[in-house]
Amino acid sequence: MTDRHTIHRKLRCNPLLPALARRSMRLTAPPYEHFAHLLVLSTGLWRLRSPARDDLVIGPAVAILPPDNDLSLLVEAGSAGHLLGLADAHLAETVDDHPEGHGLRLLLSQEIIRQDIERAEIEALAPLLRGLSEELEREHPSVMASNAFLQLLLLRIWRLTGADDLPFARPAKTGDILQRFRHLVESHFEEQRPIRFYAEQLGITADRLHSLCSKALGRTPIELVHERTIREAKIKLERSPRTIHGIAESLGFRDPTYFSHFFKRKTGLSPAAYRRSIVASDGRMAQEEPATYADWP
Repeated sequence: MTDRHTIHRKLRCNPLLPALARRSMRLTAPPYEHFAHLLVLSTGLWRLRSPARDDLVIGPAVAILPPDNDLSLLVEAGSAGHLLGLADAHLAETVDDHPEGHGLRLLLSQEIIRQDIERAEIEALAPLLRGLSEELEREHPSVMASNAFLQLLLLRIWRLTGADDLPFARPAKTGDILQRFRHLVESHFEEQRPIRFYAEQLGITADRLHSLCSKALGRTPIELVHERTIREAKIKLERSPRTIHGIAESLGFRDPTYFSHFFKRKTGLSPAAYRRSIVASDGRMAQEEPATYADWP
């Protein structure tokens, strides 16, 4: 559980109920100035207004709006819907551990306005929007519950806007592909997946992935996956009381002997010898930071 005001600095979900008069709100007012916003208009008319635009949105509709320096929402009398906004850091915390995470972040980085949405599709979003809104209004909202609602909402919107195949089926820049590969590795490195699996998820060939990684990062895809596996193995050996057999299993190795050979080939030490060296050095070797992929695009 967390304090309501704390989570509101990262996430908002406000129902906009029908009113007798027009209402105006500045989407970029603090603390929401860096939020991406999702508008779900059930009925009525909304107007998006800034010094450079004055766009009418007629419900039922969905709009995705990246952060904007000076954007206001005018809600016409009788209109109803929901306004959802979230900070980029909270979006990353919520979706980056999942293969769909990169696609969802791409989705919220571009403006999309869809006014050809079926009313039934909008109504299907209502329970999720209502559940998220009610959770956020609790005195001590559950981050787990609010993030579960948020993940489901984003996936539904992703599919509703026709963008669910965007990150994997359309041409992308090298940096985008490598970012998606990074997220896939983070989600699946403990499953001992072949490189063919990652390439298929990215919509490219294994040879293409090999070429991109080798040219941009100086390492092959399998080397990058192995680096992540070794880094995790070191962390577990340094900090976990589990047996080497247990650590091997947690990393997807069915044969602990193979894990020991793999670890020694990559580090020069067997897992047992590495753990002894940590104890002998009084944990000083354990100060190495966890993998962050800082050198990835």
